[in-house]
Amino acid sequence: MVWIVVTAVVAVALAALITAVMFSYVRGEFYFSRVRDNDQLTVQIKALSGLIRYKFEVPVIQFKSFSRGVLVKAEAVNETRSKLKEENQEHITKHKIERFYRQAREIVEHTLSFSDWMKQTLAHVECTSLTWNTRVGVGDAPETAITTGLVWTLKSSLLGFVFRWIDMQTKPRVMVEPLYNALEFTTMLRVRGRIRAGMALWSGLRLLVRIIREKGGLRTWYRLVVKPRRRKQLVS
Repeated sequence: MVWIVVTAVVAVALAALITAVMFSYVRGEFYFSRVRDNDQLTVQIKALSGLIRYKFEVPVIQFKSFSRGVLVKAEAVNETRSKLKEENQEHITKHKIERFYRQAREIVEHTLSFSDWMKQTLAHVECTSLTWNTRVGVGDAPETAITTGLVWTLKSSLLGFVFRWIDMQTKPRVMVEPLYNALEFTTMLRVRGRIRAGMALWSGLRLLVRIIREKGGLRTWYRLVVKPRRRKQLVS
């Protein structure tokens, strides 16, 4: 009788724990800033109320030349263990961008209805905060006014596209400040969002099913996603 009670209590506790985990949020933050020639890009992921934390940071983005491309220094940190997982530096050239585009297109083609999966997943993503401030000046007042209008148009178009797919939980704070007597361009974008852990897991399982159902899907994903990642880990 005692073992039955203990088993029942353990089962109920496990069920409650699993339910709590599934309904908890996976939170993410995207931050990008450009101040003069200094660029910074940071992506943070937190789950289980901060017990799991991951940070990806690009502290250096430098344009070298049209032939050498853009120098990018990136760091991946497992903040849960306060450990630097990966650090690399590479030049992003036109050739690499074209190759990435071809590989991305091949991945999409080898995933059953990838666009439908993406739309369904994004529908469960909630944007909890969005701030996008820009200061622009081209040294001439009339041209600065025109440029400010163009920046507003660009921002409105991009945000309008994003709002079609993501559930906005807050009013975005967007600003474009003209500097009529200065030559400057600075911008700061910070976006915070969240998704239920259970929904994120379910979306991952649905993606796996779509990959399996498409002919050559698993082989393509392994060749273009898993294999290069393993090779990089072996080299490092």
